[in-house]
Amino acid sequence: GQGVVITDVQQGAARRDTLPDGVRLTYDSLTDGQRVFKIGLTLEIRASGDAFTVTGSVTNEARGWLLTGFTGPVLNGIAADLADCPALIPEGYGKRVNRVPVPDEKQKEWQRLGNGYETGVVYPGARGTMQWFALAGREGGLYVGSHDPLHRAKRLSLRYDPSSKRFGMAVRHDFFCRSSENVAFPPVVIQPYAGSWHAAARLYRAWFDSVNKLRDVPEWARNASGWLLCILKQQNGEIMWPYTSLDKLCDVADARGLDILGLFGWAHGGHDHLYPDYHPCPEMGGAEALKKGLKEARRRGKRTIIYANGQLQEREATEFWRTVGKDIAITQRDGQTYQHTYHKYTNIPKYRFDLGCLYAQAWYDRMLALAMQANELGADGILYDQLAMMSPMACYGEGHGHPVPCMVHEVERPLFLRRIADHMRRINPEFIVMTEGLHDCALDAVSLFHGCELGMFYASSSEMLVRLRASRISDPFPELYRTVFPEVMSTVRVPAPMMDRDMVNYTCVYGLRYELESRYGPDVTYLLEGRVPDSADYVHVINKPDVAMMKATPPVEAARYMKEAIDFQRQNAAIFWHGRYVDNQGFTLTGRDLVAKGFAAGDTFGVAVWNPFQKDTPFTLEVPGYALFSASEPGRDRVEPLSPMPANTVRLLRWKRK
Repeated sequence: GQGVVITDVQQGAARRDTLPDGVRLTYDSLTDGQRVFKIGLTLEIRASGDAFTVTGSVTNEARGWLLTGFTGPVLNGIAADLADCPALIPEGYGKRVNRVPVPDEKQKEWQRLGNGYETGVVYPGARGTMQWFALAGREGGLYVGSHDPLHRAKRLSLRYDPSSKRFGMAVRHDFFCRSSENVAFPPVVIQPYAGSWHAAARLYRAWFDSVNKLRDVPEWARNASGWLLCILKQQNGEIMWPYTSLDKLCDVADARGLDILGLFGWAHGGHDHLYPDYHPCPEMGGAEALKKGLKEARRRGKRTIIYANGQLQEREATEFWRTVGKDIAITQRDGQTYQHTYHKYTNIPKYRFDLGCLYAQAWYDRMLALAMQANELGADGILYDQLAMMSPMACYGEGHGHPVPCMVHEVERPLFLRRIADHMRRINPEFIVMTEGLHDCALDAVSLFHGCELGMFYASSSEMLVRLRASRISDPFPELYRTVFPEVMSTVRVPAPMMDRDMVNYTCVYGLRYELESRYGPDVTYLLEGRVPDSADYVHVINKPDVAMMKATPPVEAARYMKEAIDFQRQNAAIFWHGRYVDNQGFTLTGRDLVAKGFAAGDTFGVAVWNPFQKDTPFTLEVPGYALFSASEPGRDRVEPLSPMPANTVRLLRWKRK
């Protein structure tokens, strides 16, 4: 049927009841201006100090009508200048919105909303990783956070009205409420705060800690520098790394300081083909050769992660899909399944996939079996690809174990991952679960994230200078998530067999974990022989790696500097990997175009400084209450702490509490 939007301006006066700490507003029915619906709405607004908490519920007694969401609270008329009070939005690792578009400016950040503009994120997923956002001035700002322990679907929206030049902030709750049902809205906290935006980050973390916890990560994973992601067999059937070559992958990882091998395309179908069937491939050596290779990698000091896609099942391709999978696929209202296509080469077919519904017991059983298989083969963990990527969606499929319709990829997703992680921990306490993407509802299940979101992609020195200027409509702002969850570990995302110096320094200064990717045949030649490919070498590859970046740095130099930087971080692991990231708090830096990040580690305070500029830069640095005692750089154990920063260099200055 035709949808109806019911707005506040169409309603009469609400019944108002005074509460000891606020007010309750009640609507016994709602109207669209023509019809009256037996839909009851209750909102409660309570004050606590400077904060207001908005809760409420909706009751649907309108026969034949399905409620699909509620937008509220909505704040309007906020006077702010984004140049001095940018908006911080939890897209990926974070996004800073610096301004609104000028007339006729081509841009994708803001969408039209009536006569105004709107931007925002949908939670949970890689585009909406936390449930809060803020207007962040230099001396204070406004925090708006949904304190929802169930991690239900919602949208956080920043709005702008050009006529009044005022901003708005809104929270939309997405749900299904059938006739004779009631839905309670999670609390939304609105709180002005004093000081820098870090105060708002602490508000959200304090709430999170009251209802959730982070995964207890095995020591080997906490000390891992990052991984070499290697596709053993590609979608077209090309075998690049047979199981007998895992020792060569260890050599490649050793030369660059990487501790983990991520084995993608390890199964008979190759990468992105024949999912969710993953059997050791006879053409690559069979199960015994794989076990032997994994055992050898462990002897070499490497840990191994085996790949499984957490949601994809190829249509018409497996017995699982024909007998079970097609009946548990996430289904749209028209009865068609949501489908993804993955096409790596121009000279092979385009493969089409359904999405397994995480509510379905059969899908859980298949994913758990894959984790148990990985452990039995001798791997140290499993990556469920894409399970922290997708935003929530509606599923109309019958027999999945949920009401119809139902929002999926929300409350069931953290439970799905946690059940598997807990099951595997009982079998092997050292076994970990990884996933691709990021969101905070997976933090009690996932030990290490495979970064594939804003803030984790390639960042050149020129890109960092642009971010420092804040001249674009928006910029990646990885400081946001790093500050709220400094313990969370994620790799960066570099789909190429090398990192240049810029990206190594970016990864280092933020205390992130490294990644290289061997995806195609020319990547193997690059890694084993040092031959830099041409674009023509990837003749049938649709998404080629950054060949220009590969050509800009000799392979030996790229490998050398990456290992120097990782050795540097490993020597200072108490700061970079185990210290608490504090962003720019606790110290004062003067110096043009420098990126500086602080790490608190007991009585030691470390400040990592990166000069992305192409000339030496003088600077001063003070840490009140601490005494400077040493400084070092990758490949240089001792440097003069406050000497000018060389171009494109990272330096760590260490201070002791007085």
